[in-house]
Amino acid sequence: MRNVFLVNNGTDVLNFLSEADMNAAGYAEADKIVTEEEFNSNGCYVRVIGGEIIVGKTEKERQIQALSDQISEIDEQLAALDNKYLTPRILGGIPSGDTFAVDARNRHELAAIPLRGERETLKEQLDVLMG
Repeated sequence: MRNVFLVNNGTDVLNFLSEADMNAAGYAEADKIVTEEEFNSNGCYVRVIGGEIIVGKTEKERQIQALSDQISEIDEQLAALDNKYLTPRILGGIPSGDTFAVDARNRHELAAIPLRGERETLKEQLDVLMG
């Protein structure tokens, strides 16, 4: 198992696959050493937070990403409902009271209510995490 040597040069976090490469670049010591597997499994995502080199996303960032992904999924479901129920024929028939159009709109609203509620709850959780 190979290591990755991480050096904070004050501007960026540099990574080296060998101590020799790090030394050749003018750095005597790594600020952090991680396995190549850990480095790669975190998408080679490295940065400095509060003076510490962090590999991968923080727990808070993972939570934010998970909530954002769930909200996006719900948005896709709502868009699919719109495409299914809110066709030009239905939208055109609603003002005239067309029974088919009004029923379709009502089915759309009934299907969308729980999704909107779930989305709102997730959005509130996201807002709290993001401060």
